[in-house]
Amino acid sequence: MALNANEIALLLSELDFSDTFIQDIVEHDFHSFTMCLFSKKEKSWLFYVEIGTVYQRICKTDKIRKKSNKMQRFTQYLRANIVGSKIIDVSVVKGEREVAFTLMHSGEVKRMFIRLFSGPSSNIIITDESLVILETLMRRPKRGEEKGQLFTPCKEKAIDLNAFPIREYETPTFNEEIDKNISKEKLDDTIALLRKQLCDKRDEEIAHLSSNLHSEEKKVEEFKGYEDIKTSADILSANSYLIKRGQDKAIIKDFNNNEVTIPLDASLSVSENINAYYQRYKRAERIYQNAINEVKRLKNEIERRRLHYENLLAQNSKILFEKELGKQSKGSSNELKGPGLRVESHGFELIVGRNSKENDELLRHHMRGNDLWLHTRDFAGGYVFIKAKKDKSVPLEVLLDAGNLAVHYSKAKSNKKASLYYTHVKYLRRVKNGKQGLVIPTMEKNLDITLDEKRVKELLSEGGELL
Repeated sequence: MALNANEIALLLSELDFSDTFIQDIVEHDFHSFTMCLFSKKEKSWLFYVEIGTVYQRICKTDKIRKKSNKMQRFTQYLRANIVGSKIIDVSVVKGEREVAFTLMHSGEVKRMFIRLFSGPSSNIIITDESLVILETLMRRPKRGEEKGQLFTPCKEKAIDLNAFPIREYETPTFNEEIDKNISKEKLDDTIALLRKQLCDKRDEEIAHLSSNLHSEEKKVEEFKGYEDIKTSADILSANSYLIKRGQDKAIIKDFNNNEVTIPLDASLSVSENINAYYQRYKRAERIYQNAINEVKRLKNEIERRRLHYENLLAQNSKILFEKELGKQSKGSSNELKGPGLRVESHGFELIVGRNSKENDELLRHHMRGNDLWLHTRDFAGGYVFIKAKKDKSVPLEVLLDAGNLAVHYSKAKSNKKASLYYTHVKYLRRVKNGKQGLVIPTMEKNLDITLDEKRVKELLSEGGELL
């Protein structure tokens, strides 16, 4: 609830600004800052100002609030021209929500008007002694609130002040009530908003995992009869002497002496048809087994994420909510994005798996079929992936950047050059019972790379990795 004129007057009446100096001004965001004050009588104390929000207020505070990462224009002006000033007078116009500070600095008088008005009328205005505007928190030319204009302070209103009662409070001072309860109200509202955002994030994440689970369950259903393909291949192999080239089907006896019809490709030889069936069987078995594993993993992951959000929401912590939503570290942390080193190249994201664990994790859970995979030939090393962009082919420069990273993160680094192969992730085949992350590429292309240390250094410096 906004402060009324009587409440503002009460707040100021509780404070002693005599012989008080402004030692520092700390910005918290565009709308709020704290003045660090000092006087021989009161020693050091803090005065909080928030303007232009539903929580706007002024009050003495004991809270040490977080400093903003980047100072706004207005705060820069305050620190350059107001810090060090002595407060000569603080007054409020009867019936109005305008507080006027008269300040003295190096023999020069300035005035600071804090307008705690509703809606877009709130503002902080700095003027000289003649009321010529020197700076404003919010520049509003249509209201005459901009640098160089003559400012007109509010005049006393003939209103019934009884119409604006002071809210009840139990704290020793009204300043403590405002600082404590409005801060709590703001925190509660912030937590409620973050909770909603967190629930939306949870629902989106679970929906995405559930969609993937549904797709994998469809694969299980589609390929569960993979053994039938092998049976057809075995029957064809056992009866190959009865089949002629050019047939589009084979009508033969199965192993139970029942007549079966097996479709053939008339353009292929008998042995090629048999081999095609075995290849189909292997592919179907691989897809089925992978889908079975993915169904199990996704079910576990869905349950794990549900429990994670359930426990997180139970904490009701602003700090934890912001951390989960990524509000505290928007810039450089690659850990929030998943395993591996991530760098940018001409608008494309390059991801480097630096060991077998990262390679396997990236392949299983972070890559899609059209993403590009690179790896050195004849040398152990990390996998490098280029994330695909819709309707865009990978430029040569991006391919060279990725190739240099592949050599840098391999045992070919000391040779300064290596041959690589690259293909789309969908053409990689896992080695059954092989080492973690081990794959065999198909449809691969070759790329020869001579290591460019300068190129690698530039890429890694952008990714936050040291050479």
